[in-house]
Amino acid sequence: MKKHKWHVWLILHRLREINLQININKCEFHVQKIIFLELLIFIEELKMNSWKIQVIVKWFTLNNLTQIQFFIDFCNFYRRFIKNFSKIVHLMIQLTQKKIIFEWNEICQMTFNHMKRHMIETLILRHFDQIRKIILEINSFNYFNDEVLSQYDDKKILHSMIFYSKNMSSADVRNWARLEILSI
Repeated sequence: MKKHKWHVWLILHRLREINLQININKCEFHVQKIIFLELLIFIEELKMNSWKIQVIVKWFTLNNLTQIQFFIDFCNFYRRFIKNFSKIVHLMIQLTQKKIIFEWNEICQMTFNHMKRHMIETLILRHFDQIRKIILEINSFNYFNDEVLSQYDDKKILHSMIFYSKNMSSADVRNWARLEILSI
């Protein structure tokens, strides 16, 4: 707690130095968790807000292009929590392309359910510790680029800090030099 108080003092002192003020009524001190940008932030970890997860659980089958786009946008905010997000959402993104005729079929429903399951069973992410060794896992293959940044804790257990996932265009895949850079 002493270290935390020192960090708070440093921040407040720096704000004063540059003539910035905070609204003390909107501040919380000595709390174990806060909600910020729809995330629950704890002392050691952060995770998705449970009421957002309930929204996903109750989400009905998608009936049109607008609903698919809305669902993808909603899920996209939490992509940092979901390993291989771009692979999971790829089929749904294809349905939003102009040259594709919208048709909700069994494969789409399976993808939708798979996406919901991953959103619900999401991992809890740990805070980044700048002192610890970083492990970066990269997989660039078949139009997908997936990355995981992890660190070991004191008990030698590997914890994920953040996931990065991107669908690549045909031009990206043809450009092998760019793919090699993405892998680095």
